[in-house]
Parts: sequence; C-alpha cells; structure tokens
Amino acid sequence: MSNEILHKQIVEKFNSIFSSPPPEVPDYVADNLGHKLRPYQEHALSQFIFTQEIDQADLYSNHLLFHMATGSGKTLVLASNILYLYKEQNKQNFIFFVNSDAIIKKTKDNLTNKNSLKYLFRKEGIVIDGNQIDIQIVDVFPSLPDPNTIYLKLTTIQKLHLDLTEPKENSLTFEGLEDIELVLLADEAHHINAWTRRDKRKLNTKEQEERTWENTVSRLLKLNPSNRLLEYTATIDLTKDVLFEKYRDKIVYQYDLRQFMRDGYSKNVMLLRADEEDENKMLNSVLLSQYRKYVARDHGVDLKPIVFFKANRIKDSKNAHEKFINIIKGLDPDQLNEVIDRGYSIYKNEQSIWSSMFTYYKELDLNQVVQDLKWDFADGNILNANDRDFLSEENALILNSLEEANNPIRVIFAVARLNEGWDVLNLFDIVRISEGATKTKATTDSEAQLIGRGARYYPFEYKDEDSYTRRFDFGGEDSELRVIESLHYHTINDNAYIKNL
Repeated sequence: MSNEILHKQIVEKFNSIFSSPPPEVPDYVADNLGHKLRPYQEHALSQFIFTQEIDQADLYSNHLLFHMATGSGKTLVLASNILYLYKEQNKQNFIFFVNSDAIIKKTKDNLTNKNSLKYLFRKEGIVIDGNQIDIQIVDVFPSLPDPNTIYLKLTTIQKLHLDLTEPKENSLTFEGLEDIELVLLADEAHHINAWTRRDKRKLNTKEQEERTWENTVSRLLKLNPSNRLLEYTATIDLTKDVLFEKYRDKIVYQYDLRQFMRDGYSKNVMLLRADEEDENKMLNSVLLSQYRKYVARDHGVDLKPIVFFKANRIKDSKNAHEKFINIIKGLDPDQLNEVIDRGYSIYKNEQSIWSSMFTYYKELDLNQVVQDLKWDFADGNILNANDRDFLSEENALILNSLEEANNPIRVIFAVARLNEGWDVLNLFDIVRISEGATKTKATTDSEAQLIGRGARYYPFEYKDEDSYTRRFDFGGEDSELRVIESLHYHTINDNAYIKNL
C-alpha cells in the first residue's frame, strides 16, 4: 500500500499521460453558489468528484476529509459537495455537526439567510435542471421526502450523540435512519478523533467523552452502504501515526496554511513583539487600527478594522475591558500628543509599521483624532465574548456580520470562545494581554488557529478593480496599502514562546 495520502495519489494520477483529465466542476455547482470558486476550491471539488465516480465508491470513497487552511473557504466547498451529491447521487438528507453552538448558528445563517453577505448559495435561489431547489432545516427527516428539496439537520456532536443514544419523541434514532441515505458533514472534525489519537495511553475524561462521539459517527456511517461522511478541518496532526493511518486513504484534498499564504489568498501575518503594560499595548493597537482606517479612507477604500484582545483568563479579560473603556474615555489631545511624540522618537529611524504609523499621526489634527477614537471605540462598539449568555443567536449574527456597514463593533474581548468557527475578514489586530509566555503545545496550537482566522484576506475595490488576493507585497507608489493586507499579532517578547508559535 502506498504511504502517500489520497490527495497526492489523485494528483499523480491526474498528471499521468495514461489517465483521463480531471473531472470538471459541473455548471450547476458553479452557477448556484453565491461566490466564485477559487482555483484551489475547484481542485478540491474535482478530486472529490473523482472519488465518487470510481467503481465501488460506496466502499472506498464513503468517508473523506478535506484538510484545508483556516480561511480558505472550506464551507463553500461543503456547499458545493451538497449540490453535487444532491444532483448526482440523489442525496437529500444531510446532517451537519460540529463541536459548538455558535458555529451551528453561523452555519445556519450562511446556508439559509439570503440577506447575509456570507450566504453561500445564489441569492435568487438554487435551480438545477430547471427546478427550484429548497433547503429545509429539520429535526428529523421525513419518511416521504418532497421532490426538489434538500433536508438539513444542524446540530452539535454532543447533542447528536445524546439524541441517538437516549432517543426521545421526535428525535433521530439509529433504527429510523437505517433505510435513509445520509450525508454526514463534520466541521472542525479534529474533535471526533479522541479514540483514534489515543495511542496506548489512558484517555482523560474529555477524551473518553469524545470517544463516544467518534463511535456514534462511525455507527451512523455504517447504517447504510450508500451513506457518506465528509470531514472538514484545518487542524489535524498527521505526525501521529494513528491519525495518519486512519486518514491516509481519506484526505481527498490538502491545502495547508503555508500554501494558502504563498498563493496570496491571506493577509500577511506579522508578529509585533513588545514588553509593555496592557494600557500601553491596548492604546497602541487602537492607534494602529485607526491608522488602517485612515489609510484606507485616503485611498477611497471603505474599511472598519477590528481589534481582538486575547487573554488567558476571563477575569483578566474583563479587567482589561474596564481598563480599555477608561483609556478611551480619558483620552485627550495633549496626552495623545505625548504618546505620538514618544513613539515617533523611538521608531523614526526604523523600517517598521510603528514608524509609518507615528509619522502619519504627526501630520494630523489630534483634536479630530481623539474625537474619532471616542466615537469609534465607545462602549457600545465593544463586544465581550466572555459573558455566559454570549452564545445567543443575536450575538452569533453580530459576529458573523462584522464586515457590514451597519455593524458598529470595533473591539472584541475573549479568552477561548472564538478560536474556532469564527468567520471574519476585517480582523487586523490580535493583541495578547495580561498573560505571560506559555510553552505548551496545546496553547500555542490554539493561538495559531486563532491567527489563521485573522489571516483571512479582506477583499476590497481599488482603482475600480476588485481583488481577493494581496496586491501590495512588492511596494510601489501604493505601498502604504500593505497595512490593510496585513494581520498584526501583538505578543510578548519571549523567544521560546515565539519559536513554539
């Protein structure tokens, strides 16, 4: 058996002179999506279609994984998979499951809310073979499905497991699903692999719980030979032998963060090291955020950049939130002038973002700057994700629409709730506060995942041209616009931590 993952085997087959050309993306897929597929997304779908067209696909291609970088548009690939399986395999029943209620609310909005900027399908409606196709959100699947209908159940893996192992009235049961063809869509799929990644050590309590989820998903897949399990994740450790063995023949497409960034589809990610008090770090990051807004405005680009303050503990995050409110309220032109003069004197001889920023502010009316800061960063424009009731539908929609003109949020405080499932394009500053360096791999993995979320490129029109890739990497007369193509990660100046990250 080959030691190469399935993705590489397919690529080699496509490149062989003895093979047929790769399958093309069907028109009905491209025509019914709300966003144009990027080349790598087309490749992902082409390789998926290839696996579904081979002999005995039910046996060899019923469980597949898309290993794609955070921000690369896995959910658009997922939407494409739904359209393909509906049209080509008559699949009508889909279960989308994930590890978080917040992601469920966001996904429901993306798949069903035609007024959302992130709606994945054509706003005029899905049309295949001249028929209007409806997407219905359901709790259970109908025994007599309507034609021209896709049924979608959205749930957490925890609730799905509970419903199936402790069935109640009007809930799914294993027995009731035996005669139904299912497509299981597992987002953030690394959460269901505790049993596989156990090696020989004893599972902890959390892993024991996750093991039952993995067993439940495996049992669902095996209920019907026509069932499919499609997993989507940016985070899977293939250096672990057990995970590599499980997924070697299932990774239908791989597109890692390194390639994603090389291809220009992300922001540039820059580390800003500083050993400063939280108050100074917060004020400087706000000035940098406002500098982005001003530069964008100078070039006719509408931008509302977001600052994310990341702490390790909820107590620290809430304290920082209070400090931040007081910093903005107490700011005056004389104080700001001192900050700018000090920063300018420190950085004026450097080639850095700070040098550009402080030099820019030296030319501005600081009375107007202070007025802008107090307006843009007022208390009502701050979102604290640490509150217990934060995961309401209203807050989920606010988080999913941060780019929209009528969404006033400029600052977010959180600990861990936004590490996964947060789709945001206009996040430009991630600022670590109230914490020392940590050298644990789990922590730096989660922070790297958060950086990946912020690395999503913010598309904007410039000189009558839209772009979804970076344009200003190589300088030129518009080189200052690189600031709106960059994510800055503000962190402490600790070499061991930086190396781990």
